[in-house]
Amino acid sequence: MIKKLTLLTLLLFSLSIYCQEKDPIKDYKHYIENEQVISENKEPAHASFTSFASKENALKNNPQFHKSLNGTWKFNWVKNPKDRPTQFMKSNYDDSNWGNIKVPSNWEVEGFGIPIYVNHQYEFTDYKAMIADDMELIDRIYPKNPGDVPDNYNPVGTYRRDFTIDKVWDDKEIFLHIGAMKAGGFVWLNGEYIGYSQGSKLPSEFNITKAAKTEKNTIAIQIFRWTDGSYLECQDFWRISGIERDVFIYAQPKTRIQDFEVVSTLDKTYENGVFSLDVDIKNHSPKSENISVSYELSRDGKVVSSEEKKIQATKSSSTSTNFEAMIPNVKPWSAEHPDLYSLIIETKDKKGNIIEITNRKIGFRSVEIKNGLLLVNGQRITLKGVNAHEVDPETGHVMSEELIKKDIQLWKENNINAVRLAHYPRGRHFYELCDEYGIYVVDEANIESHGMYYGKYSLAKVASWENAHVDRMVRMVERDKNHPSVIIWSMGNEAGNGINFYEGYKAIKANDKTKRPVQYERPYKDDDGSLYDMDWNTDIIVPQYPSPARFEEIGKSKTDRPYIPSEYAHAMGNSTGNFQDYWDIIEQYDNLQGGFIWDWVDQSIWKTNENGERYYAYGGDYGKNMPSDNTFLNNGIVFPDRTPQPALYEVKKAHEFINFKHKGINRHDELRVLVENLYDFTNLNQFNFKAEIKADGKVLQTINIDTISTEEHTGKLIRIPLKGITIEDNTEYFVHLSTTTKEVWGVLPKGFEVAREQLSLTSKFKQVKTELEEGLKLNISENQSRITISNKTLNIVFDKNKGRITSYNFNGTELLKDGKGLKPNFWRAMTDNDFGNKMQNKNIAWKRASLEFKVSNVDYKTLENEAISMTVSYNLPGVETTFVSNYTINGNGVIHIENILNETPYEGDIPRIGMRLQIPKSYEKLSYFGRGPHENYQDRKASAFVDLYTSKVSEQYVPYIRPQDNGYKTDSRWISLSDENNNGLLFVSGSKNYLSFSALHMENEDFDTTSGLDYKNSDKSKHTIDIKEKDLVQLNIDLGQRGLAGDDSWYSKPMEKYQFKGNQKHSYSFYMIPFENKTTDDFIRLNKAYHNHN
Repeated sequence: MIKKLTLLTLLLFSLSIYCQEKDPIKDYKHYIENEQVISENKEPAHASFTSFASKENALKNNPQFHKSLNGTWKFNWVKNPKDRPTQFMKSNYDDSNWGNIKVPSNWEVEGFGIPIYVNHQYEFTDYKAMIADDMELIDRIYPKNPGDVPDNYNPVGTYRRDFTIDKVWDDKEIFLHIGAMKAGGFVWLNGEYIGYSQGSKLPSEFNITKAAKTEKNTIAIQIFRWTDGSYLECQDFWRISGIERDVFIYAQPKTRIQDFEVVSTLDKTYENGVFSLDVDIKNHSPKSENISVSYELSRDGKVVSSEEKKIQATKSSSTSTNFEAMIPNVKPWSAEHPDLYSLIIETKDKKGNIIEITNRKIGFRSVEIKNGLLLVNGQRITLKGVNAHEVDPETGHVMSEELIKKDIQLWKENNINAVRLAHYPRGRHFYELCDEYGIYVVDEANIESHGMYYGKYSLAKVASWENAHVDRMVRMVERDKNHPSVIIWSMGNEAGNGINFYEGYKAIKANDKTKRPVQYERPYKDDDGSLYDMDWNTDIIVPQYPSPARFEEIGKSKTDRPYIPSEYAHAMGNSTGNFQDYWDIIEQYDNLQGGFIWDWVDQSIWKTNENGERYYAYGGDYGKNMPSDNTFLNNGIVFPDRTPQPALYEVKKAHEFINFKHKGINRHDELRVLVENLYDFTNLNQFNFKAEIKADGKVLQTINIDTISTEEHTGKLIRIPLKGITIEDNTEYFVHLSTTTKEVWGVLPKGFEVAREQLSLTSKFKQVKTELEEGLKLNISENQSRITISNKTLNIVFDKNKGRITSYNFNGTELLKDGKGLKPNFWRAMTDNDFGNKMQNKNIAWKRASLEFKVSNVDYKTLENEAISMTVSYNLPGVETTFVSNYTINGNGVIHIENILNETPYEGDIPRIGMRLQIPKSYEKLSYFGRGPHENYQDRKASAFVDLYTSKVSEQYVPYIRPQDNGYKTDSRWISLSDENNNGLLFVSGSKNYLSFSALHMENEDFDTTSGLDYKNSDKSKHTIDIKEKDLVQLNIDLGQRGLAGDDSWYSKPMEKYQFKGNQKHSYSFYMIPFENKTTDDFIRLNKAYHNHN
């Protein structure tokens, strides 16, 4: 291992010489505007570990020589380097007029400076430098002098604090560890310059032995917001600064464990463990020492291997020793079963006295690519992954261990088995938790030069930037090499391809004895994005944002490498449409081995307005005239506080490791179900299976299914008896299948549901037409502006000019709010994806049709059964077609509405086909039989089963950070809204096309910020605090909406099958039924009567 580090050590040494005799105060630009100066006096990278003085302390994780420097520091912030303090490093410097700051923290979040969010541009560079007028546009967008940072605005944060060192630390080597420092910083101790570092997502460690003193010490750190290193940190996240991870000092003996590398793989049978341990010993003393080095490997307290070797630790240098062993019948590590072994490394002096001990958990697992497939422990695996940024809405980029655990818990609960660390390594504890709980990790180097793009200006092609690229990759590998959870190295993201990534690939392969696969998402030979012309420096094909059709094309054509998109299913706002479509395709082809959703969590941070209201802020909410990409950082499937968004339930469903397939009902009245085991290392016998048979949402029978013993990647046919069920006409029957854990499984408790399915039995049973109650005879009167229809219990007023009912009075109760009865609606409050695919331009005529429709004709007649039939025709401007509504009004108050949208020459798909009305806010109780309980749309409903749901209108709002359409439900047979006395309105689907609906205490307009044809609120509804409940229920009763889409958020529309096209006629119908003192059983009965009447 010593030999392996030689190249990196020489590199750092050469850089140290290069920096000699430079004053970090006067010559600061030599450091922060020089891509070849990446550090000074920094320790070589090494595996993360803790030094202990005894085995007892190691087992208790109680290091004696470790001191945290987290907490309150004195802090000075200035806008410009010229205004920064320059004598602050002196121990007697007066910092009494400075402020205070928490460490770790981001100083912008703590109130110093302005948080900036941009996606792929550099927030600090001059894009307006003088260039030739005839230069092509593509050449105009690049920074003209990469490496330069601004003088006029480059904030500098200066930190100071005192600490003490106990006398017992004497005669030891003392090190300072700064977990993450953004973007570049200088360090002093007791007035003595210690060193410089950049590369903000890996530790900076310095040997401070010579400068440290017993008792009081003063540490001073000066950090620049931007350095040349910032050109490699152009990631899609908040551009904020400071000390973002733990700061501590630690001490080791003069003859110390410097580094160690564990290679713990499996042999060719994948049954026995192959163990190799390299230990580097650094002797800081001026004479050689005879010592012993030993290891002990155990599992569950039982030692499975151990060995001791005597070596001579050469004076003032490093010495390496190696151990090897075979461990028979090893328990392998995988994300499903993260079995770990305890490793203890111990050094002793020649008398047998303990010098130093360290320990860590290791796992035996192999990672390899064979025949174009990614294998773990010899098994083809599927990565059901997310991209995850390091973010907390309270603290910015600073995450507590509790929040990290919460993320992992949620991943495990929702069938997410992998994470890509976008786009930088995490802190040490993250990997330890992934080792323990079982998450596959793609560890990514902190490299993204997106603002230089991918062509001739890409920094990947500039030789002077090679060291800056390779150093970040190698340091990541050296620190994280011993974690079994890390199965893939990623060289970076969106930084072009060229010599620096060729050299990076070779350096990673040279430094990782485990030989993990290396990936990079942009290794195209000709920068053309062709998956069929991939360069050699990636072991996995990891493109971004392929559509389901692209997945299928790749699956059919095969590939010479695994196909695992590094980013797909862009989840911005109300998104993640057609996610089940992705997985229906992925599960068909071996070379399609999953992908990583962009991304896990919305990145907004809390901000408080002048009224004391907290809200989630995004780009543009801080400062004036600052660069911003607005809300493009909110692409999560959970909100910033980790509250699940509806999309998460869809992800869990699509990611399930168990499939249930309907195989028909046999002659013995048994439902045949094929149960497929998609786990890679788990037999289904560790789960309980249960079936519930439901009729119209009511449980008829619960069946506990015998244990299903099925090996991974196989299936078994089971039979569910149906003989005990009495079949009724006009009734829908479903079988609900549920799989739960038999015992505690990692973070999952006993009885936790890991998979579920709903299978319909309705096709077996009859639907019979029923007769309807007609009610009292109706009277009708008309004047120039309105038609009134009434009897003793009913009074309906229809406004002929508005084309809508303005009063609907049943038994003396007005059912409408402010006269706002049903009217046509073809528009929805635009989602983030709608904005991305330019619905505001391509489909805007449908908004005009909704706002400016004209009533062209109103006809009515009395039917044979004394009901009144009234037909209303609307001309729809902009789309050049008509919408026709036929109201059949019965004497019992029931209104049957039949709608037809005729064909149109307008090319834009129809965002929505439906009607809207408002009813009193008191109708708060919501019941329905349809898909739920969470929000769902036609292309995101696999996880929302058809069932009987009872809720409240006030619980339907989904607070997307930028307000947009929300709270929708599809495939509803009936919907009821009622007050506390169980009086209200029931809506029953009257055709094969079930209803889709939303019911909120806000109007559609409150969520719509479309410019043009706006609602005078385009500047008002930008955050959740702009959304207030109103004294109403806004009800949308629709045939449906276009899908949400989700391939990306800047181009792609919903898939064709999830669009409503104008080149055909669309029709649907429903009944509107007033009721008093009715229950769910009454609604079911009325649905049987009305839904099946036609």
